Amino acid sequence: MNTYQTGKLGIGEGVALVFGLVVTRLFLSGLTDVVRVNGQILWLSMIIYTVIPLLILYMMIYVNNSASGDIVAVCEHLVGKPGAWLMITAYILMFFANSASLLRQYAEYTIITALPRAEFQLVILWYVVSVGIVCYLGIEAICRAGYIMLPFVIVAMIVIFALVSPFYIAYNLTPWQGNGIIKAVQSGITGVGFNLGVLSLIFMSSAFQNVKTIKRIAMYAFGGSLLLRIVYMFVYIMVFGVNVGGEKAMPFFELTRLVYLNQYFQRIEALFIMVWVIVGLLSIVGSLYIGLYLIVILLKLPALRPIVPLGVVIIANLAMLPPNIGYTIDIDRLLLQISLLGMYVFPGILFIMALLKKRRKKTCADL
Repeated sequence: MNTYQTGKLGIGEGVALVFGLVVTRLFLSGLTDVVRVNGQILWLSMIIYTVIPLLILYMMIYVNNSASGDIVAVCEHLVGKPGAWLMITAYILMFFANSASLLRQYAEYTIITALPRAEFQLVILWYVVSVGIVCYLGIEAICRAGYIMLPFVIVAMIVIFALVSPFYIAYNLTPWQGNGIIKAVQSGITGVGFNLGVLSLIFMSSAFQNVKTIKRIAMYAFGGSLLLRIVYMFVYIMVFGVNVGGEKAMPFFELTRLVYLNQYFQRIEALFIMVWVIVGLLSIVGSLYIGLYLIVILLKLPALRPIVPLGVVIIANLAMLPPNIGYTIDIDRLLLQISLLGMYVFPGILFIMALLKKRRKKTCADL
């Protein structure tokens, strides 16, 4: 019996899962990179790399409907067993690498912002133990924890946006074309790797009620994330400008540090550290669980829980490999570019093969 099979998750849980996987980098240095590249027209880039994953998701829904069974069975039906093993193995590595990269970055920023005297290995240990416990509880626990925390995260960000309003300088949003429309389009196309988590809806389609639920989850999650990203971008640029904002290592933390209510209530960034730590934990857990789930269905294992400790040990060791945070950020940029393989190439091949097989079947039926 396959004990890793999950229950029927609803729209709220699915939105929390996808939302957590695709917006977590708003709290890391990735935002400053895209600000520096695009300038004030970053909003156009965000629209592009939000719309494209939705199109890719619809392509993969069509692919998933072309054969019965899980994603491995679908890939084997379309590209054969060797091709399926190659694709699924690549996706496993992508999700594991994403989990390890996020683990290292969040551990580093936790030390810098909250625990400057803590040992790095101890912080990593705290993270991986927490990740292992939540991952062991299963996808339902991950999604429902995200569903509970999501409103608090969104409200916390909105509160921060309102409290830093005295620092708004609308002039920083000009010139509206930033570094150029062409540059924004290119950045949007190459930035699709930020949204690799959308494929979790396809890989774990059996966890959700039906195809309609998956489509609605994607629309709500990406619509909400796009709105939050654009508002965040406008606020961030109005406060810091493009030149200064492109140099911040921890953009959201730097934003919260500006809040000052009175002499008795200041430095509220300490209250919000837990917000982005929880978001980071859920994202790390989500990426790890999807990687483990793909291993289970690829190797046809009867259960997922026994390999959770192995997965935790792997991402912990991968996270500690880079010598410093600068090197980690460089690796993270490279991983985002590699993930384009999983967002463009593999779905494109599967979609074309599904179309060809459907046309061939129709031709045979006509004969």
